[in-house]
Amino acid sequence: MPLSSSLQNYLSDLGLVVPEQPNIKFVQALQAEHVARYSFNSLAVVLGEDISLDLDAISQKIVTRSLGGYCFEHNKLTFELLKALGYDVQLKLARVLNNNFEREAGRTHRVTLLTLEGVSYLVDTGFGGNGPIAPLRLDINTQQVAGLDRYRMLAKGKGEYDLQVVKGDDYFTLYRFDSATYSDADCALGHFYSHKNSNAVFLKNLMVTLKKQDQTIALVNAELTIRDSQGEQKLLIESPESLGNILSSEFDINLEPAVIEHLFIRFLVPILTEDKVGITS
Repeated sequence: MPLSSSLQNYLSDLGLVVPEQPNIKFVQALQAEHVARYSFNSLAVVLGEDISLDLDAISQKIVTRSLGGYCFEHNKLTFELLKALGYDVQLKLARVLNNNFEREAGRTHRVTLLTLEGVSYLVDTGFGGNGPIAPLRLDINTQQVAGLDRYRMLAKGKGEYDLQVVKGDDYFTLYRFDSATYSDADCALGHFYSHKNSNAVFLKNLMVTLKKQDQTIALVNAELTIRDSQGEQKLLIESPESLGNILSSEFDINLEPAVIEHLFIRFLVPILTEDKVGITS
């Protein structure tokens, strides 16, 4: 069966060739190319735009317009391509923990569970700077390397699993997913909360990330972090012009000057002002 135009555009834009038979090398290439090319970001959320989870709309936004998006967009695009190519994939939802086990967390993150030749893999193209750049085997308590990062899975019982990443000298729990059956209707609920609820993290922060094999570039409000094998470099963004230049040069996102000014005033000025107060007090 031929691919839809949206999925074909996605495949072609990443420069990938479909193998004769499903194989893990193709999935590895797909995930690595995706997270290196299409930014994970909260731009549409903080700008109050309607975010459609229609596949054609997602492809238009992420692939054609190069505007990136967040997990419900990225991971649906990846899931639908793999499904159309005959891969055995299941939609799963996760609770984002970020090492905070005290608060109650809803299922606001979408991931893909892939089964290939009897092996199960977690595929995630929509978790930003801490997300993996390659499929991770569902091997319990076994360290796996993906680019600059080291991960492991923990079984929590009742079909639940934690994904952890090494930070410093210890493991940091990113999110918890389970083996229940989910549909797009379930995603719609988490998606609505994530871009409409005033307490959602995406409404409170400007975030843009690209992740490559040997480098992660992450913008969070007024701070740009570039991480590679040599360590981390941090840059404070102190003007709308700098913000616009970084979005364009690092993330290939070009916005109108008025939009850049709005983002700068809303998300960067409060932090810059707070920093200056702290220095002078």
